[in-house]
Amino acid sequence: MPKLPKLKIKLPYELPYQSSEEICGLEQAKDLPYGLGYFVIVGNQVINSYEELVQLATQDCYKDKEFLEVKLLPFIAGGG
Repeated sequence: MPKLPKLKIKLPYELPYQSSEEICGLEQAKDLPYGLGYFVIVGNQVINSYEELVQLATQDCYKDKEFLEVKLLPFIAGGG
């Protein structure tokens, strides 16, 4: 099995004395808030589950990458 990239997770906020970016292994991505108030985005794709993220990370275009950039963006409710 090829080596999978680590995740560079960009958080939607920055707290004092804490980076707005975290690096973790793919296994730890099981705990991301898929659909729970956040969009989980890799590239231009919204990821809806851990399985979908693993499927994306194993594609040939990511096989030589050290990191996959993952953005967490909060849902913004609105309308009227």
